[in-house]
Amino acid sequence: MVSPSYRLGVDVGGTFTDLLLLREDTGETWRAKVPSTPEDQSLAVIQGKDQILTNIPNGADVTLNVVNHGTTVATNAILEQKGAQVALVVTEGYRDILQTRRSQVPGGLASWIIWPKPEPLAPLELTVEAPGRLATDGTEVRKFDEEVFRETFQSIVKQKPDAVTISLINSFANPVHEQAARRIVSKLLPDTPISLSSEVLPELMEYERTITTVVNSYVEPSVSLYLRNLLKSLEGKAKHLRILRSDGGLSSVSLASRFPVSWVLSGPAGGVTGVVSVVANQTKFKNLITVDMGGTSTDVALIDNGIPRIRRETKIRDLVVKAPSVDVRTVGAGGGSIARVPEVTKALRVGPESAGAEPGPACYGKGGSTATVTDANTVLGYLPKSLLGGSFALDLDAAKKAVQKVADDLGVGLYEAAEGILKISNETMYGALRLVSVEQGYDPRDFSLVAFGGAGPLHANSLGKLLRAFPVIIPPSPGVLCAFGDATTLLRHEVGRTFIRVLSQADKNDILNAYNQLLEQVKKVMREDQGVPENKQVHIFQADFRYSGQAINIPVDVNLEILKGGYLSYLRDIFEAEHQKLFTYRLSSDVEVVNLRVIAEETREELPVKKLDKSESSEPPKSLVTAKSNLIFEGEEFKDCAIWNRSGLEQGHMIHGPCIITEMDSNTIILPGFQAEIDAVGNILIWELEAKSLSTGGKKELDMATVDIFESALANARAEMDALMTRTTMSPAIREQQDEFNVIAEPSGKMIVGQFGSFIGGFLEMWKDAIEPGDVFLTNDPYSVAGAISHHNDWLILMPIFMENKLIAWTANFGHMTDVGGSVPGSLPCAASSIFEEGIQIPVTKIASKGVWNNDLIEVIYRNVRLPEWNRSDVRALVAACEIAGKRMLELYSRFGDSLYFAAIDELLSRNRKAVSSIISKMSEEPTYFEDWIDDDGQEVGPWKVACTMTRIDGRLKFDFSGTDPQSPSSINFYLSINMFKMFVGIYLLVVYDSSVVANDGFHDLFDVYIPEGTLLKPIRPAALSCRTHFLGRLLDVISGLLGQRAPEFMTAAGFSDSPHFMYSGYRQDGSWFQLYWIGFGGIPARPIGDGPDGHCLWPAMKAIPNEFLELYYPLRIEVFNTVADSGGPGLYRGGNAQRIYWRFLEEGVISLHDDRWLSKPWGVLGGEPGARSTKILVRYSQDAENPPREAHGSKQDHIKVSNGDVLEWVTWGGGGWGEALKRDPEVVALEVKRKLVTVEGARRYGVVLHSDLSVDEEGTKKLREEMRIAHPEWDKSKDEIFNRGGSWDELKATCLEETGLPPPKSPWEVALRGPMTQLPYFKDWKEEHARKSHH
Repeated sequence: MVSPSYRLGVDVGGTFTDLLLLREDTGETWRAKVPSTPEDQSLAVIQGKDQILTNIPNGADVTLNVVNHGTTVATNAILEQKGAQVALVVTEGYRDILQTRRSQVPGGLASWIIWPKPEPLAPLELTVEAPGRLATDGTEVRKFDEEVFRETFQSIVKQKPDAVTISLINSFANPVHEQAARRIVSKLLPDTPISLSSEVLPELMEYERTITTVVNSYVEPSVSLYLRNLLKSLEGKAKHLRILRSDGGLSSVSLASRFPVSWVLSGPAGGVTGVVSVVANQTKFKNLITVDMGGTSTDVALIDNGIPRIRRETKIRDLVVKAPSVDVRTVGAGGGSIARVPEVTKALRVGPESAGAEPGPACYGKGGSTATVTDANTVLGYLPKSLLGGSFALDLDAAKKAVQKVADDLGVGLYEAAEGILKISNETMYGALRLVSVEQGYDPRDFSLVAFGGAGPLHANSLGKLLRAFPVIIPPSPGVLCAFGDATTLLRHEVGRTFIRVLSQADKNDILNAYNQLLEQVKKVMREDQGVPENKQVHIFQADFRYSGQAINIPVDVNLEILKGGYLSYLRDIFEAEHQKLFTYRLSSDVEVVNLRVIAEETREELPVKKLDKSESSEPPKSLVTAKSNLIFEGEEFKDCAIWNRSGLEQGHMIHGPCIITEMDSNTIILPGFQAEIDAVGNILIWELEAKSLSTGGKKELDMATVDIFESALANARAEMDALMTRTTMSPAIREQQDEFNVIAEPSGKMIVGQFGSFIGGFLEMWKDAIEPGDVFLTNDPYSVAGAISHHNDWLILMPIFMENKLIAWTANFGHMTDVGGSVPGSLPCAASSIFEEGIQIPVTKIASKGVWNNDLIEVIYRNVRLPEWNRSDVRALVAACEIAGKRMLELYSRFGDSLYFAAIDELLSRNRKAVSSIISKMSEEPTYFEDWIDDDGQEVGPWKVACTMTRIDGRLKFDFSGTDPQSPSSINFYLSINMFKMFVGIYLLVVYDSSVVANDGFHDLFDVYIPEGTLLKPIRPAALSCRTHFLGRLLDVISGLLGQRAPEFMTAAGFSDSPHFMYSGYRQDGSWFQLYWIGFGGIPARPIGDGPDGHCLWPAMKAIPNEFLELYYPLRIEVFNTVADSGGPGLYRGGNAQRIYWRFLEEGVISLHDDRWLSKPWGVLGGEPGARSTKILVRYSQDAENPPREAHGSKQDHIKVSNGDVLEWVTWGGGGWGEALKRDPEVVALEVKRKLVTVEGARRYGVVLHSDLSVDEEGTKKLREEMRIAHPEWDKSKDEIFNRGGSWDELKATCLEETGLPPPKSPWEVALRGPMTQLPYFKDWKEEHARKSHH
């Protein structure tokens, strides 16, 4: 008799390790749950294996056929920062690639004030630069110098790293330099694992490729050790060990050890594969949305026709790596999510903070006292008195006490607070569920919702009701479903390559040949490393496409037989169908193929699933009722509701809500109006007894939960707009640098979600014609909308949203177009004297009327720009984003009904007003004055001053910009929108106290703003505006300077409050036009929470364009891209270092330069020193390759001709320091010297002396600091002077030529200003005042 064969699925979680044993011939299963052993996860695996085998005859002697293992060992190494010490080898000039992390600060406006920048996984002291350079096509620009590299790498050898990553620029196109570096490193560190970016991720985009490969190195030593130990423990007990990949496939131990980055999200993938096995493969329900709710977070995913959707990246907290994974989206809503009520906003917030396993929810009785989602479920009666089969008693009194505190803070009753906690938690999960369905082009009503995890079944019914996804399905043993998925999934591997071609110019045979090469590669890996013969492999062909100019890659499956027998138009058709599904539109632009990929899986062998016995009656026996509970739902108490024992339920049993179905590892709530049915394989199917629309029914009164749900829904709608814009637009300023800002407003124009303040009010004031359903408005004219947009490059779409002819909302979005015509490419002329030189002016224009587009007018507009296809695409994206937001507002209106919809809006506006009012009330009534400057206007005139006095009067803040200089005859004027300024101030005030608040216009009446007409901030048409960026950025310094003097939590130094622009354009030798618009970044100011990040951007969500992308599409090479040591101002907290970029031009063309702070210095505060200035040097290698002339250029210049070989050396400015530098920890200074963020000489500015090995000389440091204090007695007095600007304007100008190489600018009153403002009294008074000062 043949012995039965068993396979074991193992899923290791943070608290428990779940195991599921499957008998392969009968489908019988056994399960076990044992405590996890974080110190060595294999201990729990072996303990659980031994325990589960006691359930079968002669279990101790059984040799398992296979152990399939989902594990968090790699994830935990990252989250707990317990990975390897990784050395990083990069290309010369790119040592800060992980330090600057594409320069992005996550979050909204002012998030940089509170964002703690994470440390890179490969520290700078372990980063070395490799000589040699490849071009983007893989050709060698400079040879790899092996001798130089061997010598350079010796410093790393001495530090004995655990692992090494080698990631060189353009290695995706040619791995030869990385391979040469590996040969040397492997000889110098023979036992150290080495990861090459060209092997881990051979794709375009240098930061993403580097961080992905570093993550691989970071976790490789620990996971390899873990797998070796586990293999040893299983020796003789299991024939095979396989590891679950993030994409839901299995990997052999040898592959998993080499490429652990492929399974950093192994855990969540197991649950989704379990759903496929238990539900999709065993029932008629193939379209499924999954929700896996645990203690700290919830994972959601989508399964389309039995196949989980895969995404090409994996996210772990703020870390995004490019590795395929099941498209699982995670939100901070779990059973342990903490409920709180911020003092300022009095809004109910739930998560993402969690009580964790220790102390856990209050009801666990382990000392927890803060209310959690589990406590709310306990209070409402949704949980039995004890869990885990009765072995874990819940403390109801502790839960009530915790939730009561939340209720008291909100001013509501206990049960209302508890229901509010659940509703907000559900809304958070609802937003994630929409993210994987609606935002991917799927209608959730065509899907069923499957819930699992310890807490998922508790919330499943409510989420299904919100999503309208029925039936809601609860699989058997939902708490160990991940282990079931692990047990039943398949071996998988994929290979790919970058293959960039314009589809219309590509050769079909080249594509087929590339696929054939990849096919042979993947067959070999599956055969030799996975043990799967070719006749048991299934192959899937994929390609990533995009429209030319986009940066997004959209993966689609390719039918190779159709491609072989057809035309390349087939590829365009399948791409455009996917683009339309995702984003609602298609374009006429060229299509590019970017990456090719082949995925191999082993063929599936069907495993039997044990069926339940059929019940004789639909009504289960009363003996299965183990207890009863009083449930609270929508404020109503339902007494003596049954708690059913799931283990006794049979196929065909029907149970009506409200009730609870309990089992060892989970509890399922059936709500009133719903019934549960048990199917043949043991799934609980929850159906609605009577279909109802997603509305509040007859509910008329507004409660706080509805308001918070509404706020969350608004935030989700805005995020959806942002996602569409950054994924589909052509202009790099929108796509990569996210220079797009959206607004959703109520009918009168007040913004209810957005960032830059409402554009609608200014529009409504001037538009007197009809506004009807289907209308779409376009403008780019700042003078038409009171500065709501501020220069012609910003194109604004406005769209009214009607429900049955009733205006219920406005949606609007603007984005920065790369070109709008005008006198210079890029449409931002530095020397413009009027807006007529700045490109096409579009007054507020109805481009669609009642849904009919005025195509002739639109074509006239596009005819006046240099890149019409880009503008066409970007306008289409703006419209699509507004349409999507409009749909969301219509859904909210239908969901809540007219009265609650508008009542919620009014309450959100009122809430923000109350919050800001409470902050203002704590501020001093003493007037606060601040002034700052733009160094010049590009015409050798400057500095130009902006001045503001802030006063608190009767609970309001007044901002008076009297003292600001008159408008400039050049283009630095900034027409400041009053609403925008109010929004800036409001967000600054709110973000420190409640960073999750959704900003709106509710607080606007608390601010009075006066800007004199004819000044820099309120110029008179047709004053030029194209270079308004400098004053827009400087305004943030002004806000910090004003608020910081009154509230220490806002006191930041000055820094990167600008956006340096660089433009390069011309004709290539082949006659094609190129045009680049680029935004640079610099040193973030030091802040009350710590140092300013180096080379980052303080504008919300902006990030650097990948340099490999730039080199691919433009005739240039970025030879240096790092930060500048010592450029951040010294202080207790150091200002962020500046950015250094060296551009080598490969074609003749013209460039434009826009920046500032070349003469003034970003000020330090509270004893901190100012940051360094910016510089721009053009090195003319085209004139003399050996001794090239070096030209210093000003901060605002156009029409600079460059030739092939010339190099622009651009250094931005550093951030100012915060606090006294002599109080900075010397060890921190020493570490930064090792990291080359501070030089040895620069350390002395902190009073720190170092030994030759860069350790701190304690005696020398103490002596130097004493000497510095004696030499600078004024430092003690400087405590009274908040701002350190590095000298007066007279002092700065006196040393200008010597220190900058440029002559000082003339003061504005020293030149003859002309323009309409000269007749205004304000201008005359200003002129007379300066004449008097000059005379004296």
